[in-house]
Amino acid sequence: MRKTRFERPSEGEMNRNVLAATLQELSAMPGHLETAANSVRASQWTTRDENGGFSFVEHACHLRDIDADGFSVRIERMLSETNPALPDIDGAKLAAERDYLAQDFKAALIGFANARVEIVRRLAALTPADRSRVGTLEGVGELSIDGLVLKILEHDGEHRRDFEALRDQLSGGRL
Repeated sequence: MRKTRFERPSEGEMNRNVLAATLQELSAMPGHLETAANSVRASQWTTRDENGGFSFVEHACHLRDIDADGFSVRIERMLSETNPALPDIDGAKLAAERDYLAQDFKAALIGFANARVEIVRRLAALTPADRSRVGTLEGVGELSIDGLVLKILEHDGEHRRDFEALRDQLSGGRL
């Protein structure tokens, strides 16, 4: 069955064409965040969502750190270890410990973009056998590297919905 643009493949369907499209989608995420943030005043980048959700700077810091300290590390451990136990990362705890609100949005965005480039580069170099290696993600269970890629896409989708809603709130729904 052919997948439409908006349907996600299952772990077993990550063929070469699907992988290329998936890597392109992963690569686009920093640009989506930048576009949304640039549609409001820079002075609003530290303003949180009306429900207490992340501000633009917090999204950028979180995505940077989850890519660098979470997804990249998980991929490397799955490649070098036999079924490693992969701990969950508490994003809210990281935000507080690393004081995301006090960080610079543009620097965090660059950090996120750089971390994402490295993940995409690493994934593009893997063979199908490499991508089938597994780990056990806390709270999720056993999954392959392809399954982890789907988790990254899911995570990106959640943040994209959140920061686009934040953009709409901050722009007064003018967009």
